[in-house]
Amino acid sequence: MMDYELFKEVITERIKDFLPPGFMNNRVEIRTVCKINQKKDTLIVRPERTADIAAMPNIYMDEMYELFQECQDLDRVLCKMAALIIHYTARFSTEELDLDLSKRKDFIVMNLINTRRNQELLKTVPHREVMDLSVIYRIIMGKEEQGMATVMINNSIMQEMGLSREELDQAAYENTARLFPVEIFKLSDMLYVMTNESKLHGATTMMYREAVQMLAEKIGGDFYLIPSSIHEIMAVPKEKGNLQKLVSLLEEGNRVCTQDFEILSNSIYQYDQKQGTFQLAASYSPQEERTDLP
Repeated sequence: MMDYELFKEVITERIKDFLPPGFMNNRVEIRTVCKINQKKDTLIVRPERTADIAAMPNIYMDEMYELFQECQDLDRVLCKMAALIIHYTARFSTEELDLDLSKRKDFIVMNLINTRRNQELLKTVPHREVMDLSVIYRIIMGKEEQGMATVMINNSIMQEMGLSREELDQAAYENTARLFPVEIFKLSDMLYVMTNESKLHGATTMMYREAVQMLAEKIGGDFYLIPSSIHEIMAVPKEKGNLQKLVSLLEEGNRVCTQDFEILSNSIYQYDQKQGTFQLAASYSPQEERTDLP
């Protein structure tokens, strides 16, 4: 069985054999990138000239290695990777994407991530800490029915755009609520769900002040918030919620139902309607450092 390191070397050497002639002058690189809650080895087929770059897909090498382990057919894996590169490179053309970041202020948005699980990533990007979470920022470069091309804003991009952290945060707050309107669902008298219309990074709606107040009005007062994933949050009226049971529910959900890269937090939050503020209510320790529940 070919090991992972050799697999990466062979893929790098052979991938151009499966791509059209237009890719022959491109550089093939494998980089380790920080994603939310994880690090990933990614293969990139990069044009020689920066001006030719529209949207370069990141092909995750661990996923391709899993496919190879299943099928034991390297050519099949290379065909799959080539198809992904061709498809996603063509999806957003340079004509459709405005690559001048200074013109993209109206398309800066915010995402919520877990601070402890993303410490290395947070060293390189502007962010704002909120309880045990951090707000990070992205630029929407192109959008279509089946997906978006985005750029995560790092410290150098923030400087290139000529924005302070406060200006970046204010722009992201206004744009996110405008571009990703909130949706609230009542599942029962005990349970509400809040996300956004796209159902992507919908947990960020807990940062929308007006939306959270609207949720409190629907619930009828203070509530506990369960961060079920990066894509949505759940809310339970405080007077009806058993905090210990909610912590256990969150722990089980994170362990069994939620993929690792979609986990937002190990904590339950409490919203005070009168003050209009959140605070930590209770947490659990992840399995590898598990102690007693609070």
